[in-house]
Amino acid sequence: MAWGSDVHTDEELEKLAAVRGYFQEYFHGASIRDSYDAARTAQVFLVETGDVGERRHAVVSIDFLEEYVPEKMGKALISLRVAEHLQSAKGKEVLLTGWGVEEKED
Repeated sequence: MAWGSDVHTDEELEKLAAVRGYFQEYFHGASIRDSYDAARTAQVFLVETGDVGERRHAVVSIDFLEEYVPEKMGKALISLRVAEHLQSAKGKEVLLTGWGVEEKED
C-alpha cells in the first residue's frame, strides 16, 4: 500500500471513508477531517462537535488500517469501542493500533 498525503489506492480511500463514516454515524453533525501524519505513520482524524471547544483526535495507525478490509473496518471500530474512547478522552488523543485502543496525553 502507498499510504501518504498524495497517493492513495482505491482500497485505501475506501478504508479511510469507512473510518470517517463510523465517526459520522456516532458523532451526528460533527465536522470530521483527516490528514496523514508521516512522523507517526498514521491517519489523524479530527472530530469537532457542535459543543464549544469539543475537539477529539483519533490517531489511526497504518498497521490498523492495513489489518482490515474496508467492509470489516466499521465492525472493528465498533468492537474496540473507539467512539466511546473518544467521547471520554477529555483532552487526550485516542491512538488506535493493531494492538488496540489507547488514550494518550496531548
